Amino acid sequence: MTSDDLLIFLIIAGLVILTFMVFTKPLKILLRTLIQGIGGVLGLLVFNFLLSPFGWYVGINWATIFVIAVLGIPGMILLYLLNIFF
Repeated sequence: MTSDDLLIFLIIAGLVILTFMVFTKPLKILLRTLIQGIGGVLGLLVFNFLLSPFGWYVGINWATIFVIAVLGIPGMILLYLLNIFF
């Protein structure tokens, strides 16, 4: 590794650290939304398994994942209520 390569590596590492320092809040929001989306899919799988004998089934697609990722548990309740009444 030459001194030029080391300098380029240090500049790139500094830019990556600076990016994470500047965009900390958006990254936290993105990570929280991603975690809620994954938890929502798991929750939908469990509730669909438990409630499908009663005819209460919510399909898992990008729209339902987005609603649950943004709204959380109230979003899941909203989806089941919409399924029951419509």
